[in-house]
Amino acid sequence: MSVSAILSRVFVLCHIITLILWLGAVGAPALAQTQEITGARFGVHPEKTRLVLDLKQPSDFRAFVLAQPDRLIVDLPEFRWNVGHVDHAPGSQIRELRSGLLQPGYSRLVVDSAVPIQMLNAFLIPAQGGQGHRLVIDFKKISQAQATPSRIFGQLKIAGANSVQGGTVLPPLPAVKPHVSQPDAKLNPASPSRPSQKQVVVIDPGHGGQDPGAVAAGGIYEKTVTLAAAKQLKQKLEESGRYQVFLTRDRDVFIKLGDRVKIARKHKADLFVSIHADSIDKSDVRGMSIYTLSNTASDAQTERLAARENKADLIGGVDLSHEDKDVANILIDLVMRDTMNQSKFFANTIVTQMNKAGVKTLERPHRFAGFAVLKAADIPSVLIEIGFMSNPKEARALNSPEYRHKITQAIQAGIDAYFDKVQKNNKN
Repeated sequence: MSVSAILSRVFVLCHIITLILWLGAVGAPALAQTQEITGARFGVHPEKTRLVLDLKQPSDFRAFVLAQPDRLIVDLPEFRWNVGHVDHAPGSQIRELRSGLLQPGYSRLVVDSAVPIQMLNAFLIPAQGGQGHRLVIDFKKISQAQATPSRIFGQLKIAGANSVQGGTVLPPLPAVKPHVSQPDAKLNPASPSRPSQKQVVVIDPGHGGQDPGAVAAGGIYEKTVTLAAAKQLKQKLEESGRYQVFLTRDRDVFIKLGDRVKIARKHKADLFVSIHADSIDKSDVRGMSIYTLSNTASDAQTERLAARENKADLIGGVDLSHEDKDVANILIDLVMRDTMNQSKFFANTIVTQMNKAGVKTLERPHRFAGFAVLKAADIPSVLIEIGFMSNPKEARALNSPEYRHKITQAIQAGIDAYFDKVQKNNKN
């Protein structure tokens, strides 16, 4: 075994030992008593909306609402989400459900609402009459002007998780993104299908303004080609009626790499696609390639992210500033690996569609790198090199609307196939 392999194993063991010690220190529930949510349903009444969660066993809970964005939060001892399709019920104004690890020993369920809401009540019904344990939560729609600090329902105490004083102060802890362990796993397992809600796609035309990118013979700029391709792809996606599409730039302007990711977060993107056109010192090389974040780059980025003060902005709003450094690293790492797996799945889908469309690809079209625009920890992201500006023939083709149509049509097919898989998995 190599020295690096031994060190890697030692590092993993240290994390495991730290996690075990941390669990013992905070008195987290025993792993053998893992909770399970087996059902979730909504009921709409004239004066309220009711959410009922079927639990495998009774337990303490903590429930409250957060605003901007509006959502209902339910904290429980660490649970498994074993729920199929969730019927939102007409008029409930519920967008989606999602769950994830809040901190070791505790999980969080988030119910995203399209309107401001106010908690009315929350209580546990013990198993009786042939029915299992149920957690019942009542809430109602309110206007923005009626919004007030949320009351905290339930008795669950979570050490180190922004303690709530007096039972009425709103704890600033939005939810963790769902964890996905592999590309073909259920993508976002706690989310129902959303046929009526458009998926949000953010397209990022590379370079712009004073940054022309690669320059081909004849004065063809990469920034011009990428913007034209992005606009064509946007039009195709919007015409399908399935997507809401935003561009990081719609004209010849310079945008910092970090700001491109911020734009995706601002629009709550379900997918981020950056378009570039490569250039190397060999003029005979041509073909499309697609990049996702490398494992090495991700690990290094995880270490840097955990040391920064604005951790809350990096994994869907979870405030890790009060957490143990090792625990924060683990949480961020879980979310980033989740996103990386989804990105890899999408990348492979794009490659398949490119091959079907007869688009020339490199020998190994799916590649890995540490591009800055791929480092959004919470958004599946890819960078597509649609060709080589250093190849005169391919540069001319990329400057042609007809050839870009062929490429963007294949990308659209890949996006369709990706979200078809997401919705299919969410129904199962």
